[in-house]
Amino acid sequence: MSVGKHRVLGPLLPHKAPSMKRETLLIIGLVVLALFLPACEKEEEKESASSIALINGTLIDGLGGTPVFDAVLVIRGEKIEAVGPRSRVVIPSGSTIIDIRGGTVLPGVINAHVHIRNNMALLKDWARAGVTTVRDVGGPENYAGADENNKDSHSARLVTAGPMISVPGGYPFVPWGNSNMVAVVSPEDAHQKADQLLDRGADILKIAVEHGAVFGLEIPALTTEEVSSIVRAAHERGTRVSVHLLASADLAQSLESEVDDIAHMVVDDLTDSLIAKMVASDTFWEPTLELWHNVGRGFGPRAIQNLAKFVRAGGKIALGTDFGGYNAAFELGMPIKEMRWMQEAGMTNMQIIVSATRNPAHVCNLDDQLGTLEPGKTADILVVKGDPVKDISILGNPLLVIRNGFIIRREE
Repeated sequence: MSVGKHRVLGPLLPHKAPSMKRETLLIIGLVVLALFLPACEKEEEKESASSIALINGTLIDGLGGTPVFDAVLVIRGEKIEAVGPRSRVVIPSGSTIIDIRGGTVLPGVINAHVHIRNNMALLKDWARAGVTTVRDVGGPENYAGADENNKDSHSARLVTAGPMISVPGGYPFVPWGNSNMVAVVSPEDAHQKADQLLDRGADILKIAVEHGAVFGLEIPALTTEEVSSIVRAAHERGTRVSVHLLASADLAQSLESEVDDIAHMVVDDLTDSLIAKMVASDTFWEPTLELWHNVGRGFGPRAIQNLAKFVRAGGKIALGTDFGGYNAAFELGMPIKEMRWMQEAGMTNMQIIVSATRNPAHVCNLDDQLGTLEPGKTADILVVKGDPVKDISILGNPLLVIRNGFIIRREE
């Protein structure tokens, strides 16, 4: 507080003997200063004490590089203030120190493909498991409920698309009879209705380019011009478009329109040329391997084969399971099953971690806030005992979960 003292006292110091009036003012000023300084010092101590420092752990920052041993991560309020090797990070005086005793610190995990159907209680289960954000890609329009949920640090953050954009008689109405869709009839109508969804509170947009090949049906779907119009509307508003599709022909059409990510791995013949287009356009993919294993009919192994080809070519994966998207039981919480099937596709554990942190933050349109442990980003943090680079299942046993800088789970 020495700078503050000088700033306050400076104008009061006389250059010549003061008059009685000036002496009185000086005495009053000193009394006020004496009352003010202790309050400032207490406030400064309060601010310092509000920081949390995690020490004695290994850091995996989500960027895919070599883990940092003997790392420190400092949180102040909702943000990460500092992170790095102990030798380079200054821990603020008065910080609450948490010794994680050789554990591993990672960004909170993100599941980029779920359907919660307004069951907000699920979000608390995900949060306690260390899945601090989920992306709901197609369901009832409940943007106000999502905003209210996101104020609660004990719930996973909800990124929501609301109803899927399709065409009259298109997917998901066929084959599921699902009414959670917005039907468009022209490129102009598509742009207008995309804008309306964003105006009402959609975080991202979900569209269907589904002609029904996997179902053995012929389903009407969005045209390339309509898809391009929706993508343009989203990009003008600074957000992203996710595409439901299941077959390579629909993938080829979607890639013509510069969509941002593909929901579901295709389960027919995935050509090298399509893979090359995806990689070149920096389009992300959520394989939803758990969905394909739940569906059966050999789709699970085929999805893993296609994922393996995409990964070998340098494609970018965002973890998503399609929780709630099919009439079967899905793994709630940390998606260890999905990660195991990713391993079968040849993904390393570090690649899986990046696919569960940095990459889904991108498709959620939150990569400036989440997904990596860097100064200035929101403090969504998972701490586990052991090394998930050696054993990915360790992610299923959290020691500490922090959401928005607030500790919501702490195990001894």
